[in-house]
Amino acid sequence: MHILGINTGLNSSAILMKDNKIVFGIQEERLSKIKNQPGFPTLSIQAALKAGGITLDQVDKVCVAGKSSKIPHSRNEDLNKFHDRYGEIKKIWFGDRENIFAKLAQKGLQKFAHAEKKENIKKLDDYLEEYHLTSKHERFDHHLCHASSAYYGLAENKNDKYLIFSLDGGGDGRTSAVYIGHENKLEEIAASDSFSPACLYAHITYIMGFMPHEHEYKLMGLAPYAQPKYADIAKEMLYQFIGFSDENPLVFTNTPKYQDLRNSGSPQKQQLIHDLYKSVLGVRFDTLSAGLQLLAEEVAIKWVKAGIKQTGIKKVLLTGGFFMNVKANKLISEIPEVEFVNAFPSCGDESNAFGAAFLGYQKLRKENSPEIVFEGCCVGTEATFDIEEAMNKYKDKVSFEKVADINGKVVELLIARKIVARCSGKMEFGARALGNRSILASPDDMRIINKINAAIKKRDFWMPFAPASMEDKLDLVVDVPNSLKKSYSPYMMFTFDVKPAMYDKIVAGIHQADKTARAQTVSQKIYPEFYDIISKFFQKTGIPTVLNTSFNLHGFPIVQGACDAIDVYLNSELDVLVVGNYLITRK
Repeated sequence: MHILGINTGLNSSAILMKDNKIVFGIQEERLSKIKNQPGFPTLSIQAALKAGGITLDQVDKVCVAGKSSKIPHSRNEDLNKFHDRYGEIKKIWFGDRENIFAKLAQKGLQKFAHAEKKENIKKLDDYLEEYHLTSKHERFDHHLCHASSAYYGLAENKNDKYLIFSLDGGGDGRTSAVYIGHENKLEEIAASDSFSPACLYAHITYIMGFMPHEHEYKLMGLAPYAQPKYADIAKEMLYQFIGFSDENPLVFTNTPKYQDLRNSGSPQKQQLIHDLYKSVLGVRFDTLSAGLQLLAEEVAIKWVKAGIKQTGIKKVLLTGGFFMNVKANKLISEIPEVEFVNAFPSCGDESNAFGAAFLGYQKLRKENSPEIVFEGCCVGTEATFDIEEAMNKYKDKVSFEKVADINGKVVELLIARKIVARCSGKMEFGARALGNRSILASPDDMRIINKINAAIKKRDFWMPFAPASMEDKLDLVVDVPNSLKKSYSPYMMFTFDVKPAMYDKIVAGIHQADKTARAQTVSQKIYPEFYDIISKFFQKTGIPTVLNTSFNLHGFPIVQGACDAIDVYLNSELDVLVVGNYLITRK
């Protein structure tokens, strides 16, 4: 049995299941080279079918995440909604006058939009009909897909009850939902269509000049640098927009002033945005980030605690774009009532392709069929799929050396303070590089941060890099809450407090303001080759950790295979490149 799961929204994607297992998964951005590419994932579907060695005719069911027929065709469609809302506010404040530069810019955008107009006409139904998939497809609710990905992917024992929280900027007319997962079934117990904490985060991201639904993590990273007393004032100011229902504390509302607001469409939404914009204009940038983050953390904790109190269920799963907020996740993991917690990896809309496919499998499975098995995120293209093409294409620019013990060689280079780009094994699905498409470095030298940024990353100066640590040595590096001692954090979905004795040893992987780390816990089972590298590094240095950041040029998706990797290597100042068992250096 073959099931195809697809997400057609932001960061579109496709995954292929064979029976009860994922055999391939990829985001459209990796193939189109357009970061967070939305729309129908044509290239991803083609790649999935090729990897599975099948045709569309051999797919038993196509499972679509979300019920809407509308499909975005460019990142600008989402961004223009923000431009329009805030443009209207500026007209109210300043009149309809625009300077010549603004008019020219608007003209250019209109010209660009006109060029895309033909593509924008296409809807999901058109694509399904074009590929003869109408009769075999089924659409599933947006938040149900989020919940499905978390429950079927992460619940360790389906006989136990799990409390599942889904929160994001909206889908199918809702911004949040709470479910109980038990005995392979999902029951919704609460939902809302408020202007959610995730919406608030996106709008303040936009107000601060960043890309909404993409750069929220930058505000989260900036927050710890603010002075706490001013952050508290900003937090209290933001609470005028976010609240909970008096009747049901699992339902978000927007306080009495905006009690009839619906995020999916109501006049009060524009009034709230107007009031929000006016309220934050005079707030210092780091203070605003910190106040926002404090609010996000507090409401997440209140929400989870309310769910546990109402249901008595202490095993918690987190999903939806809001829970890419690893600082909030950390605090949830530290709630005394929480016995177990996990967050689905890269839990934005891209991973709804998993949830849709899992729901499809549950519908098709027979009574004695095996349960869904989720074995991790490394389900993409093999790194060396195009190595022969790369060797021919770049033979005049780089040297290829096949190395028997490539992992040992990587460790030698790391100890010698080299920046190593690693493209090996199957590509990771999602926002996190987890060792297979990673830039690696020794974590004990603060200077390496500037070196990596100068070489390739160009990250904002306040943003930390992440450490990847051996799971069986994690207690040497960070404090691990009891709720995470079964699942740990193999997908970088939580931060941890770093042990003071490790500050100097992993200084380049620590947030310098609050001494936390977004650690990836690396086990032999999930990441055997990456574990081998870190283990050998530990044997020679006494540090069970390496620095890990994604292998991509700034503003572009993570590399896919050898040609991508070499192209990025040649357009950066990385010291050395590893693709599979090949050591690649400039001529």
